[in-house]
Order: sequence, then C-alpha cells, then structure tokens
Amino acid sequence: MKVWVTDREKFEFFLEKILADSVLYANVEDQEGQVHFERLPKEELTRVCIEKARALETTKALFFPPRTKVAQYPSASPAEITATKSTVVGIRACGLKALQILDRVFTDDVMDPFYQAKRENSTIITCDCTEPWETCFCTEVGYKPYPESGFDLNLAPLDGQILVEVGSEKGEALVAEHSELFAEPEKGLLEKMKAKRKAVVQRVKEINARFHAAAPYQEAVKKQLINPLWAKQGVAYSCVECGACTHVCPTCRCFLLVDEQVGDHSERTMVWDVCFYPGYWRMAGNLSPKPRLLDRFQNRFSCKFDYFVDNYQAIACTGCGRCIQACMGKIDIRQCLSELLAADKTSKK
Repeated sequence: MKVWVTDREKFEFFLEKILADSVLYANVEDQEGQVHFERLPKEELTRVCIEKARALETTKALFFPPRTKVAQYPSASPAEITATKSTVVGIRACGLKALQILDRVFTDDVMDPFYQAKRENSTIITCDCTEPWETCFCTEVGYKPYPESGFDLNLAPLDGQILVEVGSEKGEALVAEHSELFAEPEKGLLEKMKAKRKAVVQRVKEINARFHAAAPYQEAVKKQLINPLWAKQGVAYSCVECGACTHVCPTCRCFLLVDEQVGDHSERTMVWDVCFYPGYWRMAGNLSPKPRLLDRFQNRFSCKFDYFVDNYQAIACTGCGRCIQACMGKIDIRQCLSELLAADKTSKK
C-alpha cells in the first residue's frame, strides 16, 4: 500500500475540502478524556480524535440503525432508499472488522438495500489504535490493533505527523485530488510506524496475558455447552438479560420487523432485537426453543464463535471489549472463553 505523510493542520484542511459534499462522523475526545463517536459540523474539525483507542460507541448504528422504515401499506411499496454521502473518521481496526462482518451478512449473503446504500455512499478513514483499553482483546481473536485492509485511508499518528495509508481506489483518488497536502515519508518513518504498531500489539497481549488461549474457541464452545460452569457465578449466573452487550456490540445484527399504524396507513419498520430476550425466541403457541436464560446466554457464544465460523469462516467477535464495559453483571467474555477452553482441555485428558 502507498503511504504518504501529512500534519494535523493539513489533515483538517483535507477534511474540510472533502466535506464540501459530505457529512462527517468522527471520534472526538470529551473533557474527561473519553472518546465518543459523533456527527461533527465542519466548524469543529479540531475535535477529531485520531489517537487513543476506539470510541465508547460503535459505528454500527450509522449503517444499521436501531430503526429503519422498510415498507408502507396498503400499497405495499418499499420505503425510499436514501443515503447521505458521509465521511467516517476514526474507526479502529476492531470497528472496521465489524463492518466487514456486517458486509458478509447484509451484502454478500442477503442483500439489504438500505445497508448497502449507506456503505456505498461512505468514505472510511480508519486510525491505528495507540492506547488500548484494559478490556480490549483483538489479538485474542486473531486480529490486530491496526487496520490491514478494507479502508479507504488509514491514519497512523507518529511524532507529530500523520502517516496516511491508501487502501482503495477511492482513497487514492482523494489523495491525488489534494496532492499538495501530502508528501513522501522521510527515510525511517515507516520503520518507526511498524515499531509503534508492534509495541501496541504487545501491549494488548500483556493486557490479556491471563486470558490467553492456545487453541481455537469454536471446538470448546461447541463441546462444552452442557458444562455446569455456564451456570456458575460470574458467567451466566450474573446475567440480568438487559441486552446491553448486544446493543453495544459492533457485530450483533439481529432484528425484528414491526408493523405500526401511522395515520391512514401502516409502516413496516426494522428494529434491533436482542437474543437474550425471551420474546426473541417465542414461537406459535407461546413455545420457545430456549426458555431458560442460560440457554440464551450460551447462544450468544455459539453464534459468535461456532455458527458464524461454520457459515462465514470468521469469528463474529472483534475483541473490542465493549460488552465487558457495558455489562451490569460484570461478566467478562474473556474469562468465560478461557474457562471454556480450560474445561475442554481437561475433558480431553
């Protein structure tokens, strides 16, 4: 990939140029040092945060909103598909991997025209993760804290400068259109970037040293579903089925179609659903294949680490750690997985 270099002032000017016909969604840092994902006006480009770790919020809602009108009755006409041209700045590698997982479901498998329109009308400018959270575990699920593909441009802040990797034809065209804002990197700068990335990878591994797994998760999740450890305190026992983990998860994609009367017509709306809720599984006759919370708790693990692997050859978890931060029951998915692996290892002896 071609790599250029710029500085903060030029980068903000670059954003101002490309935002002439686009809206901006970016990571910003608040007064307490927390990073959030917001829509910004062009007057606030200085707030864009290209350092630290991922935002507390996921970018999933930008492409797969909590509510989407999909049809109107009695004409049964589909809702108008519109997508504002957008530029998204600050997605970290875990968030980009999550979008790629959603792409597999909503564009490769079953075509969702609403999702597709938003993706096609977006420019993705990712950033290296420089200060991982204590809940981050991307390296444990086979990913890295810096993007490797799937972006238009990627930013790597280094020594007061910004290294800009070109990852697509769209990104290449943007740089070419504003070439006066970019320069060739000085000798040794790329090596420094690689060294910094290596240090961040090592930091994530250190954070997760006590959870490190030497074997893939799929086999353990599949074989240990009847293990009593699921019901112990700290695992499913602590779950209060609030659904926070699924709402903050960048890869959860379950939805429900709801018909509502609106004036003299009805509208069909796609809304987020949560697999922890009893109603998610309810069938005719008020029957349910997963009546217990324990069953629904296990399903989340099976979905991400077993079923998705079988169907798409990828783990549907990017190690962002949002579910750990959001959980009211203080459940740590890393601890659950490490205990499953330990149990599976013991059962083989």
